[in-house]
Amino acid sequence: MNYKILNNKTRTKSQIRALIIKWAIYIACMLFFYSIMRSGAFDSWQPVLIIPLAVSVALYERELSSCVFALFSGYLIDISCRYIFGFSAVWLMIVCLAASLMSRNLIKVNFVNFMWINITATVLHSSMSYLFNVFIWDIPNKEIILDRSIIPSAVSTVIISSFVFLFVRFINNRFGDSNSMSRYDPDSNVNEEETISKN
Repeated sequence: MNYKILNNKTRTKSQIRALIIKWAIYIACMLFFYSIMRSGAFDSWQPVLIIPLAVSVALYERELSSCVFALFSGYLIDISCRYIFGFSAVWLMIVCLAASLMSRNLIKVNFVNFMWINITATVLHSSMSYLFNVFIWDIPNKEIILDRSIIPSAVSTVIISSFVFLFVRFINNRFGDSNSMSRYDPDSNVNEEETISKN
């Protein structure tokens, strides 16, 4: 099996224009979700929609761009939740790097694979938030914070994340590179192995 990492190729002007539009939409969505988090419109059920956005983008994009997008997404989460700067950026970047590598080499990009990666990222975010920002500091009413804020936020994030994935998939289908072989295709691996064995 040939593992693909940072496989670059030349692009036409139309492909570059589509790439710019696609990333502009991704960034606009990231800033929009950040503004929703800052507004606190959902109260204790406030979803952290930047997480499923970063995971969805990572499944469709390459490693370097996924890491950079996840890094800035994590910084926005830190600012919105008043965490230590870089607290969410590091682990979200690692999760998105793993998601991007898996989508290129091991798994197909579909709703089921997105959901289990997204749930993993959401649970990681919630557990680390509780551990490092509530439990370690021995804040009073820890159980109430967990039951009425952290868990509802995680649940709402997972529920709404399906719409985020569908939106990112639509944007990628509309502005993505249809000729790109960056995604995992088990049939192509079989064909490559057959060709090598014949030669």
